[in-house]
Amino acid sequence: MTATTVVDQVDLGDHVCWIHDDDGDALDTVGRFAATGLRRGHKVVCFTEASTPQAVRARVDAVGVPTEAAVAAGQLRILPAVDAFLSGGRPTPAALAETVREEVTRARREGYPGVRLSGDMAWLLGTAVSLNDLRRYEQALNPLFPDGRVAGLCLYDRRRFPAEQLRILAAAHPGTAGPRPPRTWSPLLRAYRTGDPHGLRLVGQVDRSNRDAFIALLADLTAGERTPSGPPVLDLTDLSFADAGAATELARADRASPTGIRLVGCRPALHRLLHVLGGVTSGAPA
Repeated sequence: MTATTVVDQVDLGDHVCWIHDDDGDALDTVGRFAATGLRRGHKVVCFTEASTPQAVRARVDAVGVPTEAAVAAGQLRILPAVDAFLSGGRPTPAALAETVREEVTRARREGYPGVRLSGDMAWLLGTAVSLNDLRRYEQALNPLFPDGRVAGLCLYDRRRFPAEQLRILAAAHPGTAGPRPPRTWSPLLRAYRTGDPHGLRLVGQVDRSNRDAFIALLADLTAGERTPSGPPVLDLTDLSFADAGAATELARADRASPTGIRLVGCRPALHRLLHVLGGVTSGAPA
């Protein structure tokens, strides 16, 4: 299974840091990611840098999905990232995130069941956007995904981003794929919003590699007002692993929230960690 085919495992609800070291592979990945979205009736928006919009469109055509009608209907938009993100003035993390939110809102208003967004993040090199700004931008996007209507693929070229920078930026994504990912790859963490009770269901693992994304999800979970049914619920039944750092952040979020967090399905190891740290309402460990 090639990296290009592994991208088929990125689905609505996923926000993935896709690290590559070959422009051709990156173009193939975006082409397949976009083609899959068009086949499924999703809206597809591609922000480009290393490859031209024309090259991306040609690659989607080559996959076997004609783009002419999709472009004419507005279902497929391919544009240089600098044109999309730098047209509104100073590129702050909030302004960058708002550009993406506007695309998501527009797709929903147009009636699409989902929207797929890909972005070649190399466009930020040489701009006024700092590493910390970029990290905060990626963090701010995470609340868009648990509704299961958005898929995000953020492409980072490891020839242009040093390893330590990539480590920091990857941590702002729930899942990361490196060059030539194994056939068994899937995002390390997936989050699904629940309505009754109000909260989140987590599937997978939380560790240092995706901790900033986890922090952003917790912040979004605790941002709302108390509901009649009580504090928001964090369902950890399908969370197979959480390290000590994740437990610390969970306890911190619980203490900072006016309503607290109610846990369900907490595994014994995490239950013990939280007991030591104090706080967080939890039933019996799973």
